[in-house]
Amino acid sequence: MSSAPKTHYPIVMRMQGMHPRNLAGYEKHRMRSGGDNGHCDSSLMAHNRRLIGSNTWAQDAWDEIQDMRHANHLLELEQLRRRRRKTELKNALFRGPRDPWRATRHGPLREIILTVNKEWFDKDLTEFFGESGPTREMQFETRAKQWLLTNFGDDCVHARADLDETAYHIHAVIIPRAVTTDGRRMLQPAVHPLIRSYEKAQDSVGEWFEEIGLQRGERRKQALREALNHNKKVREARANGVADPGTEIALPEHREHVSPRKWRESQEIELASRDKAVKQTEETLAAEKSALADQERTVTQRQREAQSVLEVAAAVADGHVDIVSDLNETASQVAQADTPSPVRALFGRALEVLRQQARKEARAELTDEFTQIEAADAALREIAKTLPGKARHRLAQARRSLSLPLNALRRRSSRARFDDVDRGSDEKT
Repeated sequence: MSSAPKTHYPIVMRMQGMHPRNLAGYEKHRMRSGGDNGHCDSSLMAHNRRLIGSNTWAQDAWDEIQDMRHANHLLELEQLRRRRRKTELKNALFRGPRDPWRATRHGPLREIILTVNKEWFDKDLTEFFGESGPTREMQFETRAKQWLLTNFGDDCVHARADLDETAYHIHAVIIPRAVTTDGRRMLQPAVHPLIRSYEKAQDSVGEWFEEIGLQRGERRKQALREALNHNKKVREARANGVADPGTEIALPEHREHVSPRKWRESQEIELASRDKAVKQTEETLAAEKSALADQERTVTQRQREAQSVLEVAAAVADGHVDIVSDLNETASQVAQADTPSPVRALFGRALEVLRQQARKEARAELTDEFTQIEAADAALREIAKTLPGKARHRLAQARRSLSLPLNALRRRSSRARFDDVDRGSDEKT
């Protein structure tokens, strides 16, 4: 039965430059009295412990560096005085003490961080089984302290173990002291081989922690150098016309160590950008939803208008031209929405013309009928002259009873004729 493959955990060592002016901020973070402490568990802060150095190490280191400045300045003045360099002596007095290190971007001090993946510590079962041996945390702490003192000695002025963050880790501060040939006390990181060569430092820490089951991290620098050398040879061979010089090796991906504070800041910026993008997306969706609702209302309105047009067209096709009152009602409803009525715009004028034409035809028919009735009435009057008196009297009464409704029709026809004339004049105006 095959067992699961063993997981290898690399020892993580990070080294970064540090200026003396950063000591105060370093101490504030160590005491959790300032800066970004959101990643720290306040309930575990009491478990943090100092491994190397006194409680006042930061102030002591600052005072020592200031003593270097002044001691070097006094030594410089004494040497210029002995050599009778009056002008240089005057300039040195005016200038004052100098920093006891060469100006660099990284700073003369070094901060070292040692840790392992949190999973390695979580898999420690020593306390679970009640064993008496040291836990993985204790083994790591002991070997880290020994590695710092062995390689940096008294220049390691401070080391502490932090247990209130995600993973157990150790911080250390190195002050690389050196004395020049002319007697000046300086800070020179290159005096330590492990600071001078980052690869050697990684090799050293990997060998030191190998006894407790850890291993050196990936040799990225070496892989990069080998890839660059190989690719250079391949390009030279191709330039010289070699048929098959081989293929180039892909360079390892560049990795840059980022401090936890900067990493958290980048995460905050990323989250803020993500929230802003989500908000913009929501606003865009809301605007699109509103536009879609407007389009739906427009389509619905146009469907209603089209249906009205079709209904009126069908009515006109069937000969029902007396629908002006319906058009007026539709127009009044549409007017409430401040939109023109397409039905009235398309058929209103045409229906009005048809209605006027129908009125004219009706009046013409009535006129013909009135003419016929008058002719018949004249004929009756002629016939009445030949009738006896009693019959003539009865005929006269019948004519009088018919004259009243005939006169009413004649007046209504005349009034309608005058209304059409007035309406035609208004339209022309």
